[in-house]
Amino acid sequence: MNCIQDLEAKLETALPTPVLFSRYCASDDQIRFYTKFPSERVFKIFWESIAPSASRLVYWSKAKRTSEGNSENSPSPPRSMPLIDQFLIYCMRVAVGMKEQVIADMFQVSVTTVSHVTITWANEFKKYCPGVRVILDCTEIAVAAPSSLSLQSETFSHYKNRTTLNGLIGVASNGLVTFFSPLYTGSISDKEITKISGILPLLEAGDEVMADKGFVIKDLLSGVGAKLVIPPFKRSAQFTKEDTEKTQAIARLRIVVERVIGLIKSNHIWDSPVPLTLMGTVSQIWHNCCVLVNFQGPLSFEED
Repeated sequence: MNCIQDLEAKLETALPTPVLFSRYCASDDQIRFYTKFPSERVFKIFWESIAPSASRLVYWSKAKRTSEGNSENSPSPPRSMPLIDQFLIYCMRVAVGMKEQVIADMFQVSVTTVSHVTITWANEFKKYCPGVRVILDCTEIAVAAPSSLSLQSETFSHYKNRTTLNGLIGVASNGLVTFFSPLYTGSISDKEITKISGILPLLEAGDEVMADKGFVIKDLLSGVGAKLVIPPFKRSAQFTKEDTEKTQAIARLRIVVERVIGLIKSNHIWDSPVPLTLMGTVSQIWHNCCVLVNFQGPLSFEED
């Protein structure tokens, strides 16, 4: 049986395979059906975030032989099947629940190959974006300067050099707002907001939280068993290839939270400093703007 499976794999590697993604995912409706992503644009931004590392996949069949001592520990030879088709197979199998035989017929490969691709990509997700529960960022809302000097001091942001209120936003990788804090005075730090906002009790052991380098919250997350994912710091004159790929992946995913914050602040009430007459309800307005973003349809990931 192993000889037959090896022969099938060799034949599939030898034969050129066309990119079938464009055939099965030619519209947003097909994207939603076969991958569960809400649109082609959302799919593309996610794919671009994992594509740099996907080219270095070690396939499950080879990893199994390595663990049994039958192969050297080196990357698998590149498959003829395009990476994006492999990812589509994974989505069809896991997100849609299609049978392996059906997928094998659609892609004209063996059931064994479908199984290996599914297991390989499952491990790849666990390695590169395993438990990214939420992408965090803080943003500032300009407010009119209070007449009280003490309140001016509390609301003054040295970063923006003006009086502000700060809020913490949590966004899923698909662009949905999954958490937003109340607004706090502008003098508060990102770490303090994270500590008192209420997000920490919502995290679970093993969750990964993506943030910018300015978020010094590693100790807070460790306290609940979560892990901070930030761009790597340079340890030498140049990044390693792995660090470069990680930085690019994080940067692409952070586009999501940046676009969401942009949508929240596109409400014209934030165009100018919030007047003192609205200070009593500004948190409620902020709350509503955050909620309504989720009803505005798929994000646009086109470059500005």
